[in-house]
This record gives sequence, C-alpha cells and structure tokens, in this order.
Amino acid sequence: MVCSQAGQHSNTRRETPMPDQFRADHVGSLLRPPALLDARKRHEASELNDSGLRSIEDDAVAAAVRLQEESGIGVVTDGEFRRRDFRTGFVEAVDGLTMQTWDMPWHSGDGTRKVASHTWVATARLKQKGRIAADEYSFVRGLTQAPVKVTLIAPGFLVDRFWKDGVTDRFYADREEFGAEVAAITKAEIEALLAQGVSYVQIDNPGYGRFLGDRAHGTAEELERVLATDAACVAGVQRPEGATIGFHVCRGNQSSMWMGEGDYEPIAERLFGTLPVDRFLLEYDDERSGGFGPLRFVPAAKTVVLGLVSSKTGELEDAGELRRRIDEAAAATHAGLALSPQCGFASIADGGNLLTEAEELAKLALVADVARAVWGE
Repeated sequence: MVCSQAGQHSNTRRETPMPDQFRADHVGSLLRPPALLDARKRHEASELNDSGLRSIEDDAVAAAVRLQEESGIGVVTDGEFRRRDFRTGFVEAVDGLTMQTWDMPWHSGDGTRKVASHTWVATARLKQKGRIAADEYSFVRGLTQAPVKVTLIAPGFLVDRFWKDGVTDRFYADREEFGAEVAAITKAEIEALLAQGVSYVQIDNPGYGRFLGDRAHGTAEELERVLATDAACVAGVQRPEGATIGFHVCRGNQSSMWMGEGDYEPIAERLFGTLPVDRFLLEYDDERSGGFGPLRFVPAAKTVVLGLVSSKTGELEDAGELRRRIDEAAAATHAGLALSPQCGFASIADGGNLLTEAEELAKLALVADVARAVWGE
C-alpha cells in the first residue's frame, strides 16, 4: 500500500520492492482538471506565459499524487499532466517532426465516427534537443515516498506512424534506420530515468491493435519491424535493484472510445516471447480483448497486469467478479499477476474518458482493494 508520509530524500532514492510488487497498478494518465485544460489553451493562445503554465501544472500534479495516495494504488505517476497527449514527451524532445491533422476513425458502443486527430511526420533527420521525461520524474519524486512510474511512448509505434513515404525516406535509407534512431533515443531515456532512481518505466504502444481482430490490416513483416524496434529500446538495459520495466499494449483511448479490438492470439507468442520487459499491461475489461488463452505464452518469470477495470466508464466493477476473472487468468498462465484499469483515464489531455474524478478515484481504490484481497499487502 502507498505510504503518504512526508520527508526529505535524495532524488536517486528508490523504494526497494518485494517480488511481484505493484500488484495494484495503473497505466499512467489521469483526467486533467478543468483549470489545467484552460491554462493550456491560454498558453497556446499566448495569454499565459511558460512560468504561469508551469505553476498550474505543478499544483495539478501535486493534487494528482494525493489522489493516487488516497486510493491506495501501488505506484504513482504525474498523470501525464505536462503532455498534450501520450506522444508529446518524445515529440517535444526532438527536432525534425512536423504535426499534421487528419480524421481518425474511433469506435464506441454507439458505432464508429471520425475525429480530427494529430499525428507527426519525420520531415528531417531527428535531432534530440532535450530529455523526454526528466522534469516529470524529478517533480513527482519530491512529492511522495511511493514508488514512481514514468511512461514513454514505444519507438515501434513512432516508427510505424511517423514515417511517410516520399518524405521521411529523403532523410533515412529505410524504416529500419529510422527505427534504430528512435529506439536509441528511447533507450537512452530509459537508462537515464533508471539512473535517476525511477522505480518503474512503462512503454506504451497503441499500434499492436492493427494486427488483431476483424479490422486487422498489418502484415507479418510490419509486425516484426515494430517488435524489433520496441525490443531494441530495452535490450541490454540494466535494472538497478528494485526497478522494473513494463509494456502496455493499448487498444486506443480517447473520450471513452477505442481503435483496436480482437484476441491477442495472433501476436501473443511473438510479442510475449520477444520483448525483454518485466511485465505486460494488457487490456481485458470487456469482450474486445478476447480470452486469457494467449497468456500461456508469457514466460513464468514475468508478470501480467490484468486490465480488468474499465477506465472508459464510471460504472464500478464488482469486486467478486474481478477476483473470479483473476482466478481464470491464473489458470491460463504460469506468469505472475497484478491488477489495473485497462488503460489510462486520459491518454489525450482534452480527450479524457467520460467519467468524473470521483469515479476515477473509486476505480483506482477498487484496484487497490481487490489486489490486497487477492495477494495481501
């Protein structure tokens, strides 16, 4: 359980974990408070300067840390409050990317609709100009003694989405060269965060959903390229004592809508057997994700974080049913298990899911309570 005791400590302090720690996990992003959303709009309109935005961000992050501590969840983040969306930490750390807007199809219980969405294209060779998440971690570390998680976008996703034929290939020989560079930037950030004392680095890839389900449109060659790029950012990374690296397989997350659906089976053996991470955070909140059978491919030394609690709706799951589903998953795998919401609550700042902050807190508390009931403190 998270300890909220205040105190002075070094920026390199790391809570020493027990085996299979972070039984009560969450994916990272939290609902942005209205004051923060308003401040970002005023900043973009040049009505609020950088220091004014930073002050409002600081207050919002501090409140988010208190919310997570109150919930009893096993690890805290900054809610991704300093990012416009899940990619912009990387985007703002490099030169060479140009933003474009297009209409992206999103799915919900009411059908499919297109929403104006941002993407970026590599229009020059990338040139790193700063760290991706150094400030995010250092600020949170000063607020809590709980283990701190930092989330990063997966390089495999960036290579898949930021490449444009006829543009990016003017600066890179092929996607493999581009992927190697993006993976190297990400790997350097992971190593720097671990050296700072981060307990938990999580890598997020919403792109694997395109290889699954009835809407699958990815080839075997494309899957192997994404996997190789993601593996390269973690290969050989030394974990200090108490540190862990997780990988979230996202299905898309905006305003309670999603992009991907389908059983993990088509990619399970390659995904779980290839990525040299310590834990997999998987969406399992409804029938979109299929059954637990693919978990047989997860090596026994790793942990599966079961995303059984929906971040897309305020309706609270039944604790008994969650425990039943954990038992069902345990029968399908030799890996360790943990529990979390299926995704973040607001992967995109102004596209947060359709629930209240009180409901978000209740979801996190439910995860913490069920995890303690199943696995103890």
